[in-house]
Amino acid sequence: MKKFLAIIAVLALTVISTAAMAEVTVSGSVDIRSLHLNNYTDFTDKTNDRYNNTQERVRVNVDAKNDGVKGRITFENDWEVWGTEQNTTTGSLINPSTVAGSTATTGVEARQGQSSAANKFGIREAWIDFTIPGAGPAHVKVGHQFLQLGNGWWFRSMKYGSDAWLVGLPGKNTIAFVDVKVGEGANTSNDDIDAYVLLDNFKIDDTKTVGIYGARVNDRRGLFLGGTEANLDNIGLWFNGKLGAANLQAEIDFQMGKVKDAGATGGDVKFKGTQLVLQGNIPVGPATLNATIAQGSGQDLGSNADEVKAYLPVLDADPHYTVVYEYFAKTACAIGDDGTNVIYAKNTGFCNTTALNIGGSMNVAKWLNVSLDFWMLKAVEKVSIGNTLMTNTNLSDEIGNEIDLVLKFKLYDQLTWNWQFARLMAGKAYDKAGGVAADDIDAIQGILSYKF
Repeated sequence: MKKFLAIIAVLALTVISTAAMAEVTVSGSVDIRSLHLNNYTDFTDKTNDRYNNTQERVRVNVDAKNDGVKGRITFENDWEVWGTEQNTTTGSLINPSTVAGSTATTGVEARQGQSSAANKFGIREAWIDFTIPGAGPAHVKVGHQFLQLGNGWWFRSMKYGSDAWLVGLPGKNTIAFVDVKVGEGANTSNDDIDAYVLLDNFKIDDTKTVGIYGARVNDRRGLFLGGTEANLDNIGLWFNGKLGAANLQAEIDFQMGKVKDAGATGGDVKFKGTQLVLQGNIPVGPATLNATIAQGSGQDLGSNADEVKAYLPVLDADPHYTVVYEYFAKTACAIGDDGTNVIYAKNTGFCNTTALNIGGSMNVAKWLNVSLDFWMLKAVEKVSIGNTLMTNTNLSDEIGNEIDLVLKFKLYDQLTWNWQFARLMAGKAYDKAGGVAADDIDAIQGILSYKF
């Protein structure tokens, strides 16, 4: 916290010294989170994996604008656990970044140049946005920035951002090229992981936009995708807008490309994943009803080892659709193995998941909004998230059903207190070894947020 206060002091002096040259504004937020989790790691009441704590997050944004140039720097101290957590068995200190809810160990985003143990404090955004002189509307945005392609179901880096160049021609028909530096290898070798994107977004009218993008993740050493070198290609088509009284989002994605020299017989492994997502909401009197139909392909654990049929997203560590499944608990997405166990991950979107949702929300008072969602979740290909042994043949497609209740209290214009109560009624896919049935997985999260 002392380091954070020192940064604030430097920012204050910077704002004072530059006020005469540019329009500078400071904003930010302070968030206090109360968190309770139960059965989120082992899916059973028979062992103690309850997790209760209070966490705090601080964000400070400095925005500057001068002529045709804009810039932003955002510092964040991300979900730091109150107090010093201790190991109740040995009494030794443990690293809070390794517990549930920590973004240090989940998702694909990380603070560049820092280890997971140092992942609490860092730069969340640091970019320059400017119009190219004499080139009409053409502009460049470069630096550490938030990125999302389409409706954000393949690539979304909205928590910690990405290091990228974006060159675009904005307008009714926006064309842009994005170069993302995913990983840096040796400075003297051509061995980095880069992502290249070409997109075209067309604004049909003020309420409807349709788009298409093509992206390639080039992993030159096979560190991210495996093999000696890998290229993962994703083509996405999407729509976002109003159809009558309804708001609709739709996206379809196809994956191609290959991993060189990683097959069962030393050959190439081909990517063949697909994804379809439909989401919508419609006002009905004082309420709003919403629904989701989504499916991402999965990997048959007994299938051809020369094909990756699982749809592989590149998503951040924020909630995407459910509170328990995919955010706190591992999903049905099998991302590989360590020779003994199949590895299942979090923050994997709809990979190997069919999700059906119906819900609604309503402002019951000026200061209170209530929403309730029911999710039915099945695996496309059978898995065993609770018993990960590769020799396990007791697989299932029954992920379970989840109920999410959200209460949003508006205490003041800039002060809110939002509470989430969620339960995943775990299906057979979460059963433990020996056929021990999985117990329900619970999560309660309350965030008191002050924005200034």
